[in-house]
Amino acid sequence: MSWIRKGICAAVLAALIGSTALAQEPPPIVRTHSPGLAVAAATIDIVYLPLRLATTTVGGLLGGVVGFITLGDKAAAESIWLLTDGSQIVTPDMLNGTEPFHWTGYD
Repeated sequence: MSWIRKGICAAVLAALIGSTALAQEPPPIVRTHSPGLAVAAATIDIVYLPLRLATTTVGGLLGGVVGFITLGDKAAAESIWLLTDGSQIVTPDMLNGTEPFHWTGYD
C-alpha cells in the first residue's frame, strides 16, 4: 500500500471517529421560562411541600390500614393510595401552563 492510500485511510478514519464524538455531545440547555416563574415556584413549594408530605404520609398509612382490614384487598388499598399520586412539587412549567398540576391521582 502506498503512502497516499495510507494517508487517505487515516484521514477517513479520523473523520469517522471525530464525527461520532460530535454526535455524542448533549444538546445545549435551552431556558424556556423566566426567572420570575422559578422564584414563584420555589416560594409556592415552601408551603406546598409540607402539605404534600402530610397528604402522602396519611394516604400511605391509610391505604395500608385499608389493605389490612380488607384482608389484603389490593384494589381497596390502591384506591386510597391514588390520593398520593399527584404532583410532588410545583414547577415553573406548571405555573406557565405547559404542564398540568394534579393534587391527587383522581384529578
